[in-house]
Amino acid sequence: MRNALIIERPELQSMTQRYGWKSVTFFFWMFYIYLWVPLITLVVWLVGVKLFHINMIEFNGYETLVDKLGLYSAIILIISIILIGWAEVNRMRFKNKLRRLDNNELSVGEVAKKYNLEVSHLTLLRQKKSVKVDFSDKGAISEISEY
Repeated sequence: MRNALIIERPELQSMTQRYGWKSVTFFFWMFYIYLWVPLITLVVWLVGVKLFHINMIEFNGYETLVDKLGLYSAIILIISIILIGWAEVNRMRFKNKLRRLDNNELSVGEVAKKYNLEVSHLTLLRQKKSVKVDFSDKGAISEISEY
């Protein structure tokens, strides 16, 4: 076996090479399985058609379906009435009403006071396109930088 065509010495491979080739192998196995999906789907579909035929035609399952159709329709109707009724109640309740009552715009001074900043510093920050604000564990602003 002096002239073997395949040289296999995994101990000489680095971790990157080993995991790289394992990843490539995994990828191609997944691709191979993916190629079988249409055939598997066809077989499962045919089994489902056969089971449907056995249960509905040979065992007269359609009779049970016809018997329960009225009950199913009534349940669907009741659920529809409840959901549509609830939507209409909410529409009438909140129609033309401003739900956010306290939507006054704050001044720069009020915001600066809340976060312990100088008004001039906050005014400069508001002119920036984007800033990064870091907060401490207690919720206070710890650092502000351009983003």
